[in-house]
Amino acid sequence: MAYDLSFSVCHSYDSRNEGIEVPAVLRAGGHPIKLLAKVDTGAAHCVFERWIAEELGLQVENGLPQLFGSVGGEFKAYGHEVSIEVLGIETTATVYFHEDPNKRRNVLGRRGWLDRLRVGLVDYDQVVYLADYNR
Repeated sequence: MAYDLSFSVCHSYDSRNEGIEVPAVLRAGGHPIKLLAKVDTGAAHCVFERWIAEELGLQVENGLPQLFGSVGGEFKAYGHEVSIEVLGIETTATVYFHEDPNKRRNVLGRRGWLDRLRVGLVDYDQVVYLADYNR
């Protein structure tokens, strides 16, 4: 049986980089921060570097505390509601910012990002397809 899906965006990524990176913009109070984030279907939440929260004007520790477990061990992060725009598709979600300023990974996870999109991936062609789930 064949299935049809439609996507509004097609993005080529560089397979020489670790993971699948996409350009993203985070906003809180209108202040945009541009960055590269990794698509991580195994991550339950979106997690970003601490400096990004600080640049957005957020007080990291005033957010919702959460302890995360990963391959690299446990870490603490704090949740804040922000706008996430990836390849022109924007959503608002609670994302988490690392407590430790030395953590250097930005991840787009399931809750708050993947759960709001239709995603297609053809790794052989190094292409990711995206569409707003509701459109």
